[in-house]
Amino acid sequence: MQEIPGNQNINGESEPNSSVKSHIPEQVEVISDNISKMYNQFKESEQYEGIQDKASKVKEYIKENPVPSVLISLGTGIILGLLFHRKR
Repeated sequence: MQEIPGNQNINGESEPNSSVKSHIPEQVEVISDNISKMYNQFKESEQYEGIQDKASKVKEYIKENPVPSVLISLGTGIILGLLFHRKR
């Protein structure tokens, strides 16, 4: 492993770079805050409400029509399997 100059303690043992250690959590915190803000903005948007409405309609359809729902899922799985199948 390559040593970084100036990172040795009194005993001559190498120490982890403390400035990097303290800087990484700040970056992670900033990214986390940004993602949280973006998610909250999305939850308050009309698109989120539309997605919720469509999801509830899909759930109702599945409850009312279980057999066609299973057949649609099966057919979709077969088609995707054929499309993405790699020849070995």
